[in-house]
Amino acid sequence: MLYRSPRVLMVGFISLVLSGCVGLGSKPKVPPDAGVWRSPSQGEQWESRQRLVTRGGVLSLSNVGVEDLFSDPQDARAMYLTVVGGGLVYTYDAGETWQQVAEVGNTAVSDVAIDPRHTCTAYLGVSNRALKTVDCNRNYREIYLDPRPNAVSAIAVDGVNSEVIYLGTSGGDLLRSVNGGGSWSRVYQFASGVQWLRFDPYVPSRAYALTSSNGLFRSVDGALSWQSLANGLKPYSKGQEIRSLQFVKDQENTLFLLNRYGLLRSNDGGDTWHPLPLITPPLSAKILAFAVNPVNSKEVFYATASTFYLSADGGVNWVTKRLPGRAAVPAVMAIHPLQPGTLYLGLSLPPKK
Repeated sequence: MLYRSPRVLMVGFISLVLSGCVGLGSKPKVPPDAGVWRSPSQGEQWESRQRLVTRGGVLSLSNVGVEDLFSDPQDARAMYLTVVGGGLVYTYDAGETWQQVAEVGNTAVSDVAIDPRHTCTAYLGVSNRALKTVDCNRNYREIYLDPRPNAVSAIAVDGVNSEVIYLGTSGGDLLRSVNGGGSWSRVYQFASGVQWLRFDPYVPSRAYALTSSNGLFRSVDGALSWQSLANGLKPYSKGQEIRSLQFVKDQENTLFLLNRYGLLRSNDGGDTWHPLPLITPPLSAKILAFAVNPVNSKEVFYATASTFYLSADGGVNWVTKRLPGRAAVPAVMAIHPLQPGTLYLGLSLPPKK
């Protein structure tokens, strides 16, 4: 499962429209090669995966800024991609081809939650609504509507019972549905907005929430009560400015976190943290994306604006490579939990000067 960070690269002018075309504006003379890239060799070689199939023909995602990637925990070939500027595309063939979710249009998608037990069931946060599909994106229905604009900021499927759905709002509300989105009740109130909410796929009763002003929280009782993890992050400069959180299967209670300081590792579920030894010193280079092999946590990957880094020994030694793409920058990196030998990289467009 891929775990979304707050928006770090809200740049570029890209939109998806209901007609099934990508709004590329004027095409650059030299394509920036953003979009999605896949490496079957852990970054040694990269393959462009940009084919967008529409009713009007085959287009390219190379001018599209990627915001986030979400993988299906049941299907190694299924992924969702959110787009800078709004829109959602998906693949059922490991990125060989992509299709749009027409019902989303060019509206920003705040979060995607994929049911880990029921094939083709997924939930979206779209502005002030939550949407649900049970037929592999053919149809969506509205399961929640909030009167506040852009209120639905996070959505997650319970780690034990997939009929239980949680929804976080920009006002700090945590709502729960016990019937797959049929009805909702408020179960917790955070002091600031919920930016994302994730259940640990390897410890189903444990969940983590990132809030906009109060940082990271953990629940060990299925998201009913929450404990702040701020103290453990205090030693690291602006430790609560968290960009991404990743879980691993091979080491119990182990988490990896990307924040402004760098890459941190916890061996106790988030109570304490320790920095990974990187080639780039803490705070010296902005790390834009990272990934950890979920079945071999010694394999760690990260990227700055210009360079790809990989370690096979938990950060003791690093190898550097060039990134793919001409004028794009990393936005998200991921290893699919069912296909750990393959690395995916989503690239976005650099800020306009």
